[in-house]
Amino acid sequence: MYNLTIEEATFLILDLETTGLNPVNSEIIEIAALKVEGGVVVDKFHTLVKPSIGFIPPNITKLTGITNALVVDKPTIKEVFPQFLEFSENSIIVAHNAQFDLSFLNAVSYQLTGKTIQNPVLCTQTLAKRLFPDIPSKSLVNLAYHFNIPYHKKHRALSDAEVTFELFKKMIEYLYRFNINKVMDLVRLSNGKDLNQTSKRRRYV
Repeated sequence: MYNLTIEEATFLILDLETTGLNPVNSEIIEIAALKVEGGVVVDKFHTLVKPSIGFIPPNITKLTGITNALVVDKPTIKEVFPQFLEFSENSIIVAHNAQFDLSFLNAVSYQLTGKTIQNPVLCTQTLAKRLFPDIPSKSLVNLAYHFNIPYHKKHRALSDAEVTFELFKKMIEYLYRFNINKVMDLVRLSNGKDLNQTSKRRRYV
């Protein structure tokens, strides 16, 4: 998978909404993922999730608009997670502040399967720090504003995933100018590392 070109790879643009910031005492209440091949969304996974604690804290409802009434008849994470795993097979996960999303997914995965998520992961927030250091804030909201990406419903998983996808496309377009078109290069940049290839040259000025 690492040796594929960006055009050949399958990306999974991911976002979660949760009841809090810590996966130890908080839970996933919404999952959205866009499956992207050749720069085009080819499939979509989206569901609200009923938390086992039985209620969503008021501050989270205020932030996301997700109420207890919206999730009361939704599936639990134990029901949802196997479907998500199947959907995410053979794909490279892309998320903004990916460490947050993966901390929740890994907690669930370890609880249900005994192991963590095995997919390669790209963080658009880290990529933004490497590619666009002059942009003051690397929040998804600020980056969307900078690149004129419409952002209609903040802090909802599907909308956030769609904005992350548009941002990811901007990054790919930028990298293509420097002949960077391999998954391995994206992973190295996302991990804060320099590229192995020292002879990359910009295609045009």
